[in-house]
Amino acid sequence: MDIFDGGEAGAGGRSRRPIGSGSDGSDAGPRHGDGHDVGDGDGDGASEDVVDLAALRAALSKTASKPQTATRPVRPAAADGRRAAREAARRRTRRRRRSVTIALLVLALISTGVIVGFVLWRHSAEDDVVVRDFSGTGDREVVVQIRSGDGLSAIARTLAGAGVVGSAQAFVDTASADADVAALKPGYYRLRQHSSAATAADQIVDASNRVGRLRLIPGQQLADVTANSATGPATVPGYLSEMIKASCVPLNGVTQCATIGQLQQVARTTPPAELGVVEWAVPAVTQAPEPDKRLEGLILPGDYDVPPGADAKTLLASVMSASTARWNSSDIITAAAGQHLTPYQAATVASVVEREGITADMPQVARVVLNRLARKMKWEMDATVNYALNRAQIATSEADRANPSPYNTYAHAGMPPTPISSPGAAALDATVDPAPGNWLFFVKVNKAGKSCFSATEAQHRVCVQKARAAGVFDG
Repeated sequence: MDIFDGGEAGAGGRSRRPIGSGSDGSDAGPRHGDGHDVGDGDGDGASEDVVDLAALRAALSKTASKPQTATRPVRPAAADGRRAAREAARRRTRRRRRSVTIALLVLALISTGVIVGFVLWRHSAEDDVVVRDFSGTGDREVVVQIRSGDGLSAIARTLAGAGVVGSAQAFVDTASADADVAALKPGYYRLRQHSSAATAADQIVDASNRVGRLRLIPGQQLADVTANSATGPATVPGYLSEMIKASCVPLNGVTQCATIGQLQQVARTTPPAELGVVEWAVPAVTQAPEPDKRLEGLILPGDYDVPPGADAKTLLASVMSASTARWNSSDIITAAAGQHLTPYQAATVASVVEREGITADMPQVARVVLNRLARKMKWEMDATVNYALNRAQIATSEADRANPSPYNTYAHAGMPPTPISSPGAAALDATVDPAPGNWLFFVKVNKAGKSCFSATEAQHRVCVQKARAAGVFDG
C-alpha cells in the first residue's frame, strides 16, 4: 500500500511509478553504464543537461514544507481498549462455565457415592438383624381384631402389638405364602400370647378361634318371645339374647359378658345418637310409647362381629352402628318415597309383611297393607296383635284382638308406632315395589304359610273357610 495519497508526484511534475514499470521498457532515469554524459551523444546538448542547483534546492524546500496526509486511518486507542475488555470478559465467562461444570460433576460423583454407600450399609445392617420370634404354643389368651382391608403386614403388626408374636416380621416371613392367612375375614380372633409365628398362623386360621360372630335372622324381635311347638311352649331368642350369646367368650377360663337386663336398660335409656341409630329414625325412637320397643326393627338381619366381653352399651352400639351403615348404603329413602312413605314408615310396613307372609307372597301382602293404608282402613293384622302379647303364632282370639295396645291394628287405624320385627331384604323390596292389585284381604290357607288374597269380604270368607279346613287356626 502506498503511504502517500498520490496527489503530487515530485519537483519536476512526474507521475510516480514503481521501479522497473516504465511505459517504453527502458530505464526511467539517466544511464551511467557507458561512461558518457547523458545527451544525444554529440556533446551539443551539454548546456541542456546542466542541473540548476538553486532551483533544485528551492523545489526540495517547497516539497518538504507541505503537510503529508496518511492514506490509512489510525485506529483510536479507545476502540482498541473496548475490544480488549470484551475479549477479557469472554475469557472470564468461559472460565466460570468450566468451573461450574466441573463443580457439578464433582457434586454428582460425591452424591452417587453417598447413596451407594448408604444402600450398601443398609443391606449390610439388615443382614445383621435377627428377626425376633417366640418359641412354643404360647400362654395367656387374648382377643385381637382383624379389620376390613387389613393385609398381611397389618395383621402382623396387630399380632405383634398384642404380644401374640415376637415381631411383625417373624409373622410376615412365616405366613407370606399361607393362603389361609391371606383369606382371613374381618372379625375377632382368640389367640395365645408369646406364640411362635408358625403357631400363631395355625391358631388364627382355626375356625374355633373366630369369636364374637353374630347371625341375626329376619322376622325376629329384640326381646325373646314365646311360640307354640309340638312339645309345648318354647322360647324364641330375640336379638338382644343373641348378642349376649355371641359376646360371651371364655378367656383364660373366665367368661365376662353383659346380662339381658343390662342390655335392655341400655336400649330403653341411652340417647339414640349414642347408640348409632340411623338418623331418619331418631324422632320416632324418641317418641315411641313403650321404651322397651323403641329400637325395634332398626337392626337389620345379617352377620355381625361383636367385641367379646364388651359391656352392654358397647355391645349394643357396635351392632346398631353396623346396621346403620347398611341402612345408609341402601336406597331406602328414595325407594320409600316412591310409595309415599318415609324410610321409618317403610321399615314398619316391611316388618308386618315379614311376619305375615312367606317370601313368595310378600309382594301381594305388601299391596294389601298399602291399599288399606291408602283407604284409611284398619290393617287388622294378627301379627300386630301377637307382637303386643310377646308371642309368635298365627291365630288370635277375640280377646286378643280386643287388647287396647297401640300395636293392635284391630283396635287402631293406621300403622303401629314402631316396626314389629326386623324386616329382611325380601320384605323391604316387596314394600317399596309391591305387586299390582286391588286386594284388601288375605289369610293363610295351609300350614306351609301360603296365603289366599281377595278384594271383597265375600271372597275373603271363602278363603277363611279354606284355612279352617286345613287346620291353620288350630293351636
